Amino acid sequence: MNNKYYHITIALAGACQSAQLIPQLANTGTCSTSLYQQTIKTIFMMSPNTTADVYGGVDHIQTGLQALLQVLSSKQKEHIEIIRYLFGSLGVTSKLLKNSDALTKIDQRLTRISGIYADKMDDDTIATHLDDLSYSLAGIYSDIISPLSSKIKVMGKIEYLQNSLVQAKVRTTLLGCVRSAILWYQVGGSRLQLLFARKSIYRAAQNLLHEINNGVN
Repeated sequence: MNNKYYHITIALAGACQSAQLIPQLANTGTCSTSLYQQTIKTIFMMSPNTTADVYGGVDHIQTGLQALLQVLSSKQKEHIEIIRYLFGSLGVTSKLLKNSDALTKIDQRLTRISGIYADKMDDDTIATHLDDLSYSLAGIYSDIISPLSSKIKVMGKIEYLQNSLVQAKVRTTLLGCVRSAILWYQVGGSRLQLLFARKSIYRAAQNLLHEINNGVN
């Protein structure tokens, strides 16, 4: 399977995977460490050869694919927040992609950050410097992306939303959403597809999960 919706679905699942971490952080102060580290790794994946390479293979977005299936098939209350953060990220990314100066600044900041760690943004480096990376990446979102559009309002418990590290992780996760949204637009994604091509995206997500479960990756 390698049609248009294959690539669109991978990118959309990546965005969903990051988006679902936001309510976790906002309501509990914590989130899945492995998925959060995966989001950071994705942000630094600047020159991938394929769509799946952005995530290190489709098996690393299994949770995102499952979330995408839920978002596409359900109107249950628990998915509303993920949908809101997902659409908010797609909206701000559409403005970002029209601003070459902002894109250049993001690239420069990411290059500078990775240079601090000898350009080695592997699992061990991310795990060891997780908090520092969170603050650095949050700065990119706050300084460059946030001013481009109306702010994405994050809902949650005040005691967590006022915590500086939680704030940094939320902004880092939003930056991860934007990274996947950029990829989504690059491979031909459009918001109209979420209305008129839901079945095609749903089938592609099911097929990708089938690939993962059968070790075809």
